[in-house]
Amino acid sequence: MSGPALPRPTPLAAPASTTTLAVTTTESASGEDAATVTCPTEFCLVYHIDRSASWSDGQAVTASDFAYTAAVLSGIPGGETDGYRQIEQVDTLDTKTARVVFRDSYGPWQTLFKRVFRDGQATDDVDDIDTTGPFAFVEWQEGESITLQRKRAWWGDVDPISGNALGDVTEIRFVFLNTLEEMVDALENDEVDVISARPDADTVTRLGEMAEIEMTVAPGPFWEHIDFHHDDPILSQRWAREAVSLAIDREEILDATVRLVDPTAAALDNTVWMSGSPQYEPHFDDIYDPERAREVLEENGCAQGDDGVYGCQGRRMSFVWASTNDDPARRVIFETVREDLIEVGIELVAAFRSPSEFVTRDFLFGGPDVWQLVNFSWRARSDPSMANPTYYCDDAGALNVNRYCSSAVESSIRSTGSIVDPVERAAVYNTADRRYLEDLAVIPLYQKPTLMAWDTQLTGPDPNYTFSADLWDVASWSGLDTIVVGLPDEPATMSPLSQIDDSANIILGTLLYGAFGMDASQEYQPVLVDSVEVIEDSG
Repeated sequence: MSGPALPRPTPLAAPASTTTLAVTTTESASGEDAATVTCPTEFCLVYHIDRSASWSDGQAVTASDFAYTAAVLSGIPGGETDGYRQIEQVDTLDTKTARVVFRDSYGPWQTLFKRVFRDGQATDDVDDIDTTGPFAFVEWQEGESITLQRKRAWWGDVDPISGNALGDVTEIRFVFLNTLEEMVDALENDEVDVISARPDADTVTRLGEMAEIEMTVAPGPFWEHIDFHHDDPILSQRWAREAVSLAIDREEILDATVRLVDPTAAALDNTVWMSGSPQYEPHFDDIYDPERAREVLEENGCAQGDDGVYGCQGRRMSFVWASTNDDPARRVIFETVREDLIEVGIELVAAFRSPSEFVTRDFLFGGPDVWQLVNFSWRARSDPSMANPTYYCDDAGALNVNRYCSSAVESSIRSTGSIVDPVERAAVYNTADRRYLEDLAVIPLYQKPTLMAWDTQLTGPDPNYTFSADLWDVASWSGLDTIVVGLPDEPATMSPLSQIDDSANIILGTLLYGAFGMDASQEYQPVLVDSVEVIEDSG
């Protein structure tokens, strides 16, 4: 349901016993007044922690907690913790003020301190940690459920991310259901109150007929696309990619796939930002023109053979199309594109594989002799920096499946790592994406729809689809004392120090808050902090 699990940076692991990150833990250690902070390097962040923010035992969240969190995460390998390894030291200027000193400017700084750990409490056991969210962990019955209960006293006056008044839900119980059909059955039979899943047309129709259920369907976090293998001698030339692109009717693809579930679904025209993001700009020039596709082929010396397929530069225009066999929509995409291309004299040959066979170095990361066109999905992240290696040319671009290389695109993408201003940074990303799509590096298709449905007795749900955080505002939900949430998978682990899956992310999001949270409009909102000062070049 979630698409192939493509290779990613090294998963998080248990922290090292020591770390080289310097942490000063007394107010006098820095010799500075927290009201007039300077920066000893070219870049610092000063976190002003909310005066009310406290742990589940009522003790305050302090600058020492932020320093400890940075120290722990800097010792864990993996792409998601890279930012912490760029920290030189953390100074606790007073109980509620932490200065984080970086060696260099760090662009995705808003992604740091997504979760904050209490000083001394880095542990794999969720039973043993104090929490800052409105709910506390109660019990995990493996194979059955995870239960949380609202804290009797909580530091927040309102839900900190949405700003809405606090709700009256006192308990959340998560149950694990294996299939979409089981989830819908459970909702219909009042066994669960909330479900979130990848829908199909029959499910949407069925839920729409349930009088006591509210439902929304919208673009989700996985985006589907078609890639060219840029090491292929023909497809490495832009005119060949243009001919293919002109022949493909994306609207026909959407009509045959995602619009069966969400009639309002639109084509995706950006590879960095998802639809609905404030930074989203359309960059893909979608001009479906089969006649022009033929002209492009002939303008570049191609001649049509007796079988109707063009030959170009001594090669027959027949390409191997690779994809996974676990998603029916991908069969539909192939058949639609195959028919589109044969009309202009280009042939496709299918090479479908199981996900485990598809995601291998020999196949997906193989040469142009293995495949020439590939269809799969990437997962969007709350910040695009995690996907930067997909645009890199050299070995650092291990995720660059299509092997596209542009020094201009790569330079722009790499520069975002040191651009601190979010507006400027987004503009540079968009410049890179525009060049990437103008050069037809890939053909973006659509975001896969995600569904959320809930009992109408419950008020407050406001789906935050793109980043799989459907309970992001659960502190403001009302109408039922206990809500039962159906999840498609049981968490593999609930350790906040591990690489966690979607289910664990949803649950931990109600337990451990961070400096910022992201609302349904994909904007960062302060949670454990009142504000963060950004200091550049003052040292």
